[in-house]
Amino acid sequence: MIKCLSIICLLLPATAAAQARPDTAARPRPDSARTLPTMQVTASAVATDTRRVAQPTAVLGGATLRRAQGASLGETMELIPGVRSLSMSTGIGKPVIRGLTNNRVVTLSNGQRTETQQWGHDHSPNVESADAERLEVVKGPASVLYGSDALGGVVNVVRRKLPSAEGPQNVTRGRMALAYNSANLAPTATLTGEGARGAFGWRVSGTGRRAEDLRTPTGPLFNSGNRTGYLEAAGGYHGTTRDVELTVSSRDETIRIADDPVSSPDYTGRQRIRTERFTLEGNARRGEHRLHMQAGYESNRRSEFEDATTRDVTLGLHSRTAIAFANWHHAPWRGITGVVGTQVQHTDFRTFGEETLIPDNTARAVGVYALQQKTVGDWSLSGGARFDWRTLDTPGNDVLQLGATSRRFDALTGTAGVVYKVTAPVSVAFNVARGFRAPSASDLFANGFHEGTRAFEIGRADLRVETSLNTDLGVRLRTARVFGEVTGYVNQIRNYIFLAPVGVPGRALDSLEVRQGNARLVGLEAAFTAPLVGGLSANVTGDMVHATNTADRTALPFVPPLRTTGTLRWEEGGGPGRSLAITGEWNARQTRVFRDDFAPPAWGALHLSAGFSRLTSRGLVHVDVALRNATNARYRDFMSRYKEFANAAGRALVLRVSTDL
Repeated sequence: MIKCLSIICLLLPATAAAQARPDTAARPRPDSARTLPTMQVTASAVATDTRRVAQPTAVLGGATLRRAQGASLGETMELIPGVRSLSMSTGIGKPVIRGLTNNRVVTLSNGQRTETQQWGHDHSPNVESADAERLEVVKGPASVLYGSDALGGVVNVVRRKLPSAEGPQNVTRGRMALAYNSANLAPTATLTGEGARGAFGWRVSGTGRRAEDLRTPTGPLFNSGNRTGYLEAAGGYHGTTRDVELTVSSRDETIRIADDPVSSPDYTGRQRIRTERFTLEGNARRGEHRLHMQAGYESNRRSEFEDATTRDVTLGLHSRTAIAFANWHHAPWRGITGVVGTQVQHTDFRTFGEETLIPDNTARAVGVYALQQKTVGDWSLSGGARFDWRTLDTPGNDVLQLGATSRRFDALTGTAGVVYKVTAPVSVAFNVARGFRAPSASDLFANGFHEGTRAFEIGRADLRVETSLNTDLGVRLRTARVFGEVTGYVNQIRNYIFLAPVGVPGRALDSLEVRQGNARLVGLEAAFTAPLVGGLSANVTGDMVHATNTADRTALPFVPPLRTTGTLRWEEGGGPGRSLAITGEWNARQTRVFRDDFAPPAWGALHLSAGFSRLTSRGLVHVDVALRNATNARYRDFMSRYKEFANAAGRALVLRVSTDL
């Protein structure tokens, strides 16, 4: 069926759009990633007004998510202040939160932790957001709720709730979204059907996506296309005191990997990634108490091939993960609300193919935690703690000259925060959080050529647990029409694990070696949105992070440079209507690079967009058109894995159409 979706995608006309239902939650206008729905669950495990959450968060939904949809999760999120995308063309985009990525960012699929081998730079989160209701982002350590790896932040792709029907009338409806991006001749289609009969609801959704080689101002980037097919089915019962929901999904994608056209002009390597995910979730309510349980299973099979014609797997990586949690949301006690919970995880990892990069291994984890919050007048207080037991065992590997090995990693983490409402629109937020990350098998035992990154990777077997202490201080301004926020942070990381480029100068990413030391990341994020006149509004954002290896005062690798954006948007008042926008984006040159890493010059780009919405008898129809990099500027992004030999996308026309059926 996934292949059928991909075929449908090939036949689509060059009209398009990312899909989203109308955002009905009360929010300021104009849309922005910071002013969308004010309730979130990822940072606190209970629906909480973002104005009362001490830890910095962002919510992307509604019209903004519809317009921002990209081929990867990182691409969709990259204009949120403090968030970037570590990219390889448009098929791979890993979220980078405050300069941290890979195993320091946890990705959730509707609350279920995913394990899609995020340790590799070419391993993008295999989570589909095309039919999501919103994306929730937690910036900074969130290990109290999510355990190991949530040291840099968390991204939660939140699905729409299943429909329900009241009375004898059944519900049946659908949605369609079409998109086309001329940068890589990429059509996308998302079709959704859902319905309900009484308390029983169901949904079936499918997405097909195809992309050819990326078009740059200097010509196509050879062997950089990709294809994706995704299917998801969900059904459940939602009663007054109990509910249960089952979700099953399958994703099949093929990603072609480009290489330097000078040193490897005919390289046609590719990856194929197949991910199956099952989630069973339930709630039981008694009075103001609620028990929330979730159990899930995920299979992520990654096959890497050295050319386009061979069927022989060069490097094969297969992880199978079972994960479950139980959260007790207790009734208010002396004004205190919150959650007490436990989480268990078991990951079985096997390798296959001609080459060996890391050994077979098994990881197990158990965590217990509590997170509480209370509001006293103008003060909102929160605090929590967690303890984790984690083991990693391998039978060894003769090729890697590794014997049977067992490692144990325990960690205590915590968080404490306060939000003080100075006046009705102005508040000050302060938060301190400790996070941790246990070394992965690739950190410890890698010793071979990684076909996906085109680099030789070398691990280090004596690594210790990585821990961080992060402090945030922010000032927030929120009224019905004006939004502003400035947040500064300091993240001290002990036993920081990083990949150090050790290749030939000018080819810094050819060989990567695991190192460990201490690090400090100091950063600033700012955003401001305000109305001007006649439906016109202005939005300005900026973010920067200064990262240092405190042992030798050198820079850390893969840390994004200073970035600023400015947008003028006109929106027709009185409900769904027309809109026009012009956005300027500027990225500084990264002057602090690790050893021989390549730092492209500073660059700027101009983006234009327009759209309109119409209410029909079936619902809303949205049409959006954008001209990305309108001046066809030649530039290379520091966060691109292809920056040493390829420019970024040139002028690109992006069309989106979405409608209720």
